[in-house]
Amino acid sequence: MTQVTCSSAFAPLRPAPRGSAQLRRRAASRAARRALPAFASADDDAPRWPSTPPELETPSTPVPSHEARRASIGFVGAGAMAEAMARGFVAGGAARFSDLAVSHGGNPSTAERWREMGVDVLSSNADVLDRCDVVFLAVKPHILPGALNECGAHVDVDRHLFVSVAAGVSARFIEDALRMSAEETLVPRVVRVMPNTPCAVGEAASGACAGSRATEADVARVLELMRSVGVCVRVANEGLLDAVTGVSGSGPAYAFVFIEAMADGGVAAGLPRAQATLLAAQTLLGAAKMVLETGEHPGALKDQVCSPGGATIQAVRALERNGFRSAATEAVLESAKRARELGAESERI
Repeated sequence: MTQVTCSSAFAPLRPAPRGSAQLRRRAASRAARRALPAFASADDDAPRWPSTPPELETPSTPVPSHEARRASIGFVGAGAMAEAMARGFVAGGAARFSDLAVSHGGNPSTAERWREMGVDVLSSNADVLDRCDVVFLAVKPHILPGALNECGAHVDVDRHLFVSVAAGVSARFIEDALRMSAEETLVPRVVRVMPNTPCAVGEAASGACAGSRATEADVARVLELMRSVGVCVRVANEGLLDAVTGVSGSGPAYAFVFIEAMADGGVAAGLPRAQATLLAAQTLLGAAKMVLETGEHPGALKDQVCSPGGATIQAVRALERNGFRSAATEAVLESAKRARELGAESERI
């Protein structure tokens, strides 16, 4: 079976078979979450539970049909994030593997992995633009300028919609680089997205923001694609995408570290490793679903578990004593800071 690799800490993915009960549960869970109210405002006078969160509202502009979306989706970059999105789009019903194209960057093993999935593997980024209407720029920030330069001569500003997942790189930089490379006077249409790797299993948490020329229909198209693989919010301004990187873009790594640490504790307390890992992972999954599906504040849910003088309040006390809350907050801020730095560095190349 094809595997996604990201780093040594990223375990091989085993997507559930299409039509399985597991995928049906995921779809039902996603549908429930999309109907959830937003969290309360810090303003005590604000309405506590709006019926439809503004960032999850369905845009009024008509969204292209499934067949239009399936016409051509390309990936410039064939790494872990691109593969996770490709798998997620197919599992979520937004595309078929045969509708997708990717440039493999000259890596034979990468090309073979995508071919085994049934994706059209092309030899250059320019070929992806010739083949596709929606083009995901799924390369590292420092690689993006070169990729944009290669794409430039093949840009059709009326046809192409570019979706960048490069952390920190502004939509304006992408627009200017493509326009200059293409020797165009019109600005290309760009939407920035910050996804995360759980899109491969239909549980992504993503944020999106439009560039200067992207239309509401463009944004609606991208939101629907990303919502086929999980949750996607439209942030108020582009600067907030760095915060999205800190919270959800990097967030799976924090969760994996916590799961591993909980499992280590279970092993230390006598559990077999496999059982400890299963219990830790399922606990985080269940806790997350309670936050999303009940609308309760996480602190209130925590208080419900902490009975007076019990084991849990002592465990929470140990977490606080060892700086757990502060460490998690600082992790988000450091990730957001580094995203800004990566964007600035790539724009100087």
